[in-house]
Formats: sequence, structure tokens, C-alpha cells
Amino acid sequence: MDRYTRWAFHIAALLLVTLVTAWAMPSPPFVLAEYPEEARDQSPEFVKSAQASVKFKRTRSTSVLLDDRDPRWWRLTATRDIASDDSPQLVMTQPYFKQLEVWRPGDAVAVRRSMYGPDSDLTHSALLHVVPLPNGLRRGDSIFVRITSLGRIPSEFSVLPLREVYRQDDSYNRIRTSVLTALGLVAALALGHAFSLRQRGYAYLAATLLAQTISLAIEGGDFRSNDWLAAFATDRRTNILLNTVAVLASVRFLMFYLNLPMTQVRAARILNVCSYILGAVVAVSLFKVWRHTATVGNLVLLCVMATVIAAGTKAVYRRQREAFILLGSWAPLMVVLFVKIGGLQHWWPPYEWIQYGYPAAITFGGMGLFVGLNYKLHQLRDDRDAARQRATYDGLTGVLTRPALEEAIALSVAQSHGSGDPLCVAFIDVDRFKSINDEYGHATGDEVLRIVAKRLRNRLRSQDVLGRYGGDEMVVVLPNATLAEAVRQAEQLRRAIADSPIAIEDKRIAANLSVGVAQLKNYEPVSELLERADSALYASKREGRGRVTGHGEHAEAMP
Repeated sequence: MDRYTRWAFHIAALLLVTLVTAWAMPSPPFVLAEYPEEARDQSPEFVKSAQASVKFKRTRSTSVLLDDRDPRWWRLTATRDIASDDSPQLVMTQPYFKQLEVWRPGDAVAVRRSMYGPDSDLTHSALLHVVPLPNGLRRGDSIFVRITSLGRIPSEFSVLPLREVYRQDDSYNRIRTSVLTALGLVAALALGHAFSLRQRGYAYLAATLLAQTISLAIEGGDFRSNDWLAAFATDRRTNILLNTVAVLASVRFLMFYLNLPMTQVRAARILNVCSYILGAVVAVSLFKVWRHTATVGNLVLLCVMATVIAAGTKAVYRRQREAFILLGSWAPLMVVLFVKIGGLQHWWPPYEWIQYGYPAAITFGGMGLFVGLNYKLHQLRDDRDAARQRATYDGLTGVLTRPALEEAIALSVAQSHGSGDPLCVAFIDVDRFKSINDEYGHATGDEVLRIVAKRLRNRLRSQDVLGRYGGDEMVVVLPNATLAEAVRQAEQLRRAIADSPIAIEDKRIAANLSVGVAQLKNYEPVSELLERADSALYASKREGRGRVTGHGEHAEAMP
């Protein structure tokens, strides 16, 4: 059997399995027919009459789809007897913003169902509109249904036992509880981080997730039991404002997260224009619901998605790690949103799985981006610490830089003035350092400075501070040391260099230090203290170098 024959065999087997499965599946217990005219001016009595009966057109499925907001009549005719033993229930999926009126056989008054308002059925979840059939149905009986819908989402009719309805309610409630809890938790964490860390990225993410959480709660009927919340949920402006704010906040978050104003200016400009349009939609919707608001918002959202995909792909190409997290987290959500928007714009049929896919994608994306934002901020913190390290410590010698040294001196002087403890400062200079550079080269001169700094650090006390003042000059801050004690310690530092030549590769370099020491006076500013220590250093140089001089008294150490 060649390859093409095997493929043909597999396809035929698959078709056979599909046909057998379809044949084995139980057929619906009724046929569905649609009244072709608007139901606004048609009374139930007329629709039930023989004159109207001939106008009903049978549909090919049990699914209903309303293309406009005008009410429509439907008729369900039983094809077999449905016993009352299992408490049969007529159910309709996708009840969000759909008003249902049902006339069962013998009913003079309709059974009304809606997600919000006085016709809301709080005994069941918002997964289905449920109408009991206490007497069952006999073959040929007809149920007349009038539906008013504010959205273009298809609904499916079926008859289920009451126990199956409860089972689906329980499963639906568990899923929704998990989704809303996860979204609410991530939103609360993001909000807490926004306040504690003062990071606007967390605030944008929190606003996005909170708006989506409230929107999902409204769509799921979670505000039905409270009159004020129900009125808020049924206001047409609410859905528009929540979704628009969610998109607007997500745009600002994405610009912050990918740092687009700095890395991709063109993408940032496009998203800024989208933000202005969304802001205008929010402002208009506060006062009036514009007819084309949803269309404008959906088109802007598609533009945002296309820009984010392009910018994220470019960032991935540049090996920007947060772009990997962004695309991985929001790829499912963008796919679901594209399919959902296409259904709302009549580009293809709306799909029922969106009701589960959309909340799951939002939850997955929110949690992924929260983790990604933590990673980004951790990276920014590491970069900041590294920058602070570079600003604090000299790259060559490892001692404090001049700005950090000046801060340390100022702090030590303030503490000494406050406590009354003595404080000394020693200015250190490597003798004839220019000659070392000229004879051995600047690389060797740098190595000499590094070794000198290392030897000095090894002989200082834990409370002492060593910094590079500039070139080959260094400064030591000696807290709790009188001038005499500081001069003796400076002499020990000088001998640590002078008594041991510095070995670099095959060279042995003799180096020495000149040191000037000054003790802080009462109420003396930092500038005068450093000036007196510098004067003592120049005194050491004038006296022949290789010695320690204390300012204010004769305290020299000859080589």
C-alpha cells in the first residue's frame, strides 16, 4: 500500500467515524422554527394562531442568532414525548443581556427570564436561562418564545433534566469563582505593589485587571442580587466604559513594560494616538452612548493588538527578555479577542466557546504579566544597584569614589560635632607617581595604585574610611582618633608601602607615600579640615617626601 492509498484510507475511516458518531448522537427532542417578521407588533395570541403558523420557517439547528435588537418569535415543536419524571427544563445558553419570554402549552401568561431585573432567576447560575416544564411535553406540542437581545451572540436551546442543570450550574460557578478570585488577587497584588513601590507599571496593570474583573462579574450575573449593582450593570454605558478603560490602561502598561518611548518611537506614537481616541470614547460615553462606539473601540483595539505584536516581535528580535514574557502571556488573549471582535463585527459567526476562553485568557495573561513585571522591576533594581556600585566605588582601586568619599567625610564630621569625639583626616599621595608611569607605562602605574589601595585597606580599622580623591591622591577618614594617634597610624600605612617593594610581573617597584594629617576642630566645616590636611601633605613633600606631617604640631616620620 503506497503513501497516497494510506492517506485515502485514513480519511475515509475518519469520515466513517464522524458519520457514525453523528448518527449515534441523540437528536434534539424538538424542531426550531423562526417567525420571519419582527415580534414587536405581534401578540402571543396571533403568533399561536393558524394564520401565523404557516409563516414560521424551520431552522436547520437548535441555535438562535439575533442580528438586531428587535424582539423575535421562535417556536419549538416537540418531536417526541418528554416525560415529567426527570423534571425537564427548557434551557437557553448565552443569557447575557437577553430577555426571554416563554409560553408553554396551556400558558396564558409568559414565563419571563432575564439576567438582571425583576425577571432574574436567582435559583440558577447565569450560565443558562432555565424554564421548567412541570408537565413535560407531548409530541406535537409547541412552545412559543420571544427573545430580545442586546448582543450578537448565538444561543442554543435544549431540554435537560433538573439534575443536569444543577450539575452545570455547579461546574460554572466553580470555574467563575476560580477565574474571578485569581484576577482579583493579581489585581490586588498589583495595586499594593503600585502604592508600596511607587511604580506606575503596577498601577496600569491593576487598572486593566480590575476593569476586566468587574466586566466579567457583570457578564456572569454576579451583581444580580443587589438592586444598586444591578442598575449599574444594566446601564449601557457601564460595559463601554469598563472595556475602554481596560484597553486604555493596558496600552499604557505595555508602553511602560516594553519601554517603547525609548526603544521604539514609532510604535509609541501609534499607541499614543490610540490612547487619545480611547480617552475621547470614555469622555463621550460618560454622557451618551454613541451608536458606533463599540465599532470604534473594536477597531482601535485591533490596531493596538497589531502594534503590540509588531513591537513585541521586534523586541524579541533584539533579545529583550520582557518581550518574550509579554507575547507568551498575551498570545492566547489576543487570539481570543480577535475571534470575539470578528464575531461582533459579523466577519464570521460568533463562537460559544468564547464565554470560557475569554476569562481564562485574561486570567492567564494577567498572571503572566504580573510575574513578568516582577522580573522587569527586579532587573531594574539590579541595574540601579550596579549603577550605585559604580558611582560609590572606584573601578580601579575598589575604594570610595570622590563623591562617595565627600559624603562619608561630611557624615563623619557631623557625627563628631554631635558627639564630641575626635576625628582626623589623612591626605595620602604616592611619591613620584608620574615617574612610575613614565618609566613603566600607565598600565603598570594603575596596578601600583591598585596594590597601594589594597595594602592601605588591609591595615585600616573597620570604622576607618578610604577613598580616592583624584589621580594618585587618597584620603583616609579616622574616627575616634586624636592627631597623635592618627599620625602614628598614618606612619604604619606609609611603612606598609615603603618597606615592601611592589612586584608586578618581573618588575619590583619601590614606592613611598607622603601623608598629611589634620584633626577636626570645634565647629570646623569640612572644607577647612580638608584644606589643613592638604597643607600638611604639601609640608611633607617640601621636607623631602616619604614622611607623615600632622597639621598644628611637629609630628614627622623620616623614611
